[in-house]
Amino acid sequence: MTVMQVQEIPDVTVRGFRAGDENVFFELLKDSFASLEYLPRVKAEINGPYFDREGSFIAERNGSAIGCVGLRNLPREKWHEIRYLAVKNGEPKVRLAQNLIAKAVHYADSNRAEHLTAFAPAVQPYIDVYKSAGFVPVRRSLRIGWEITEHHTQQSNVQTRELSKDFANEAADVWIEGLRPYWDYWIEEQGGPEKIKSWVKESVGTEPGWAFDSREQEGRGRARLFLEFGGEGFDTDMLAVLSQLAAGPAARDAGRAPR
Repeated sequence: MTVMQVQEIPDVTVRGFRAGDENVFFELLKDSFASLEYLPRVKAEINGPYFDREGSFIAERNGSAIGCVGLRNLPREKWHEIRYLAVKNGEPKVRLAQNLIAKAVHYADSNRAEHLTAFAPAVQPYIDVYKSAGFVPVRRSLRIGWEITEHHTQQSNVQTRELSKDFANEAADVWIEGLRPYWDYWIEEQGGPEKIKSWVKESVGTEPGWAFDSREQEGRGRARLFLEFGGEGFDTDMLAVLSQLAAGPAARDAGRAPR
């Protein structure tokens, strides 16, 4: 990792994250990225168990927040990820972003991090700032959406239904198989395949949203509001049942696949 030189910016101070700063992060991210940053996900992450408050920072000018950066502790021990880098429009983005990243990197190093990654919307100058800090772009994440009020009605030989606890062990195996090789990095970040399988087994039949897609009585895939890249390509039947699960019980009853 490149050692970044912190540049002093007149009248700007960088302080640690404090209780109640969640909304400061949300407003700065909204100002910097608008709809490119999915705020419901950000809110869930910042309020979740992996957000490292001590490794997250806010830049202020005359007491007003003008920038932020956050650190997440990944489920795998001593693995961390820098996120939520944002600088308010009208401020010196490059220098301030460099200072914020330097603070997060220094904190991670002081805690003897073994693996440090970064995640950011593909917006400049943030990508170049990360590059200048020694980060190398390795992948892009694509967020897609669909209209959940439109339900699939076409008949096919594929049966799609919600999963019961009886299928938990099989679902765990298919989940890992469906993620590979595209999501190998995520599997490692989460602590390895066995840890993820354990989570799947606990979740299936307990938490809503798991769906089973079968053809000729052979299991084809599992999803929890998640699209997998399987051998047969994009699955519109699975997409349809996920739409119904997302829309709620009434939609599920109206669009339930025939048995």
